[in-house]
Amino acid sequence: MKKFIALFLSILMCVSFAACGKSPESTSAEGAQTADSGETYSNVAEKSESITEKNSGESSEKNSETPSKASPAENGATETEKAHSVSQSAVSSAVQTTSSPSNPDSKITCTVQAECKKILAKKNKFKKDISLIEPDGVILAPVKVYLDDGATAYDALKKACDENGIALNVQNSTWGVYVVGIGGIEEKDCGPQSGWLYFVNGKSPSTGLSNYKIKSGDSLTLSYTC
Repeated sequence: MKKFIALFLSILMCVSFAACGKSPESTSAEGAQTADSGETYSNVAEKSESITEKNSGESSEKNSETPSKASPAENGATETEKAHSVSQSAVSSAVQTTSSPSNPDSKITCTVQAECKKILAKKNKFKKDISLIEPDGVILAPVKVYLDDGATAYDALKKACDENGIALNVQNSTWGVYVVGIGGIEEKDCGPQSGWLYFVNGKSPSTGLSNYKIKSGDSLTLSYTC
């Protein structure tokens, strides 16, 4: 009878355990493991996010600290601009260096001529060989000379004669420089009152040849009278 009761209790306990499915200790252990796993996953996620944020921040800082580099095209443009600037500077320097203070454009001009046509009408009074005079009576055809500002009529005549191989004979007087002869034709060669007069733009100035200031564009004429 005791064996039967013990067997019955054993069967009853087995059926009870089967109905529950799991022991309380197993359920409790599983719950603890689940909680532990949840905490573990949460911690891992938090750490992962922290590491990601840190890496992102470091990347941003490195990008901001890294100096920007120009592209090859930009570098090419910069070098071209520098070369152009150097070229312009060289050109400007060359222009200033080759500029000459004696450039005709920076001076005044004057047209000079000399003639003795009146002698041809009074050949009988001329003391020298008439062959010294050209058939048209022109000794110096109109020529343009370049002068410094402030030059005189005498400066213009002397330069014109020097540049064209014309002999010029002058002397000083109370009126300034006086023209004695041009091209071998001198005063009194065609009578006691003969000699050289000068005209500027067709008019006879009331001052000596070396006292008259030439203006740019003036026309100076030396004419022999007799």
